[in-house]
Amino acid sequence: MFSLNTVTLRPLEFEDIPLLYTWDLDHELNMLSGWSPRRSRAAFQQIYEQRITNPSENMATFGIQFDERLIGFVQLALIDLEEKRAAVGILIGEKQLWGRGIGKTALQILLDYAFTVRGLERVYAEIYSFNTRSFRLMEQVGFQREGILRQHEIHNGVRQDMHVFGLLKTEFYTHHETIFRIPGAHAPKQ
Repeated sequence: MFSLNTVTLRPLEFEDIPLLYTWDLDHELNMLSGWSPRRSRAAFQQIYEQRITNPSENMATFGIQFDERLIGFVQLALIDLEEKRAAVGILIGEKQLWGRGIGKTALQILLDYAFTVRGLERVYAEIYSFNTRSFRLMEQVGFQREGILRQHEIHNGVRQDMHVFGLLKTEFYTHHETIFRIPGAHAPKQ
């Protein structure tokens, strides 16, 4: 578990699966994230049980805990240790908590983990053009808008642009301190 202020990132647990499934079925969350609820509850449960019991080396998912309860998750995906990069994603499933800075804090913890613990040098996010809330979040933690993948994906039957945001380790530690104290792992000196 990793904590900063009132936000904790923790491994997902079997008991979290029913709540994760309700978020998977939420139309607004699906629209913003680009998911489509295409799985049965049993298939969804099987996927997450596998992720919990036998995590992939190229993915790291953490539950976001706030006020002693799970309210979302963050994820490093497509982790490439040779190239030292990964994609980042975040979902706050409890919509009444949007806009309170919880996602920003959770993302800061995840980025610190990515750069300090996993040794990555770059993280990136691809965000649909209509998800301006995510644009603001990425910019708040230091991501740079790097470009647009025009008509990159079909979402709800319409081709959508994806905005690419990137953050380098050196850029992150210009504005943030590490919360991890690992022998031999240091944030870059300023």
